[in-house]
Amino acid sequence: MSPVSIRPPGAATLMHVAIFCPDVDESIRFYREALGFSRTYEWTKTYTETGKTVYSGRGVYIELEGQTYLELFPGGEPGRDSSAGPVHHIGLAISDVDGAYERCLAEGARPFGFDDWSGEPTTVTINGDPEMLVRVAFVRGPAGELIELYEQYSPVIATER
Repeated sequence: MSPVSIRPPGAATLMHVAIFCPDVDESIRFYREALGFSRTYEWTKTYTETGKTVYSGRGVYIELEGQTYLELFPGGEPGRDSSAGPVHHIGLAISDVDGAYERCLAEGARPFGFDDWSGEPTTVTINGDPEMLVRVAFVRGPAGELIELYEQYSPVIATER
């Protein structure tokens, strides 16, 4: 029997963001302690149905909620951050940006700012139609990844184009 997808045909949702980590265990600890990620799934080999190896090495999914994960792999470069892209940052919906920011700093993250802003928690208005009010902060995680802590005060009202 073939596996059956649980997603409706044609529908997509974010499943994971992959990060190369100089220290996978430190990244697991940080995301659990600072941001409440929970269960993990770990593997050492990925192979096709015909037995061909696609990936060999440590891989870890660490779950945020509802089948949304960070996928952590050994690698990366200490001291380098993700701002050069192509994936600039990970945005995490948080119910208390100020508290999460302090927990992140206490667990070893560093503030990450832009231009004149240091990255500490601040409330901003996004000038879309309609305007949206959010509270945000940015930190650099243990693998150099940029993390946006995002607390939404106004709903996103999206339109189809």
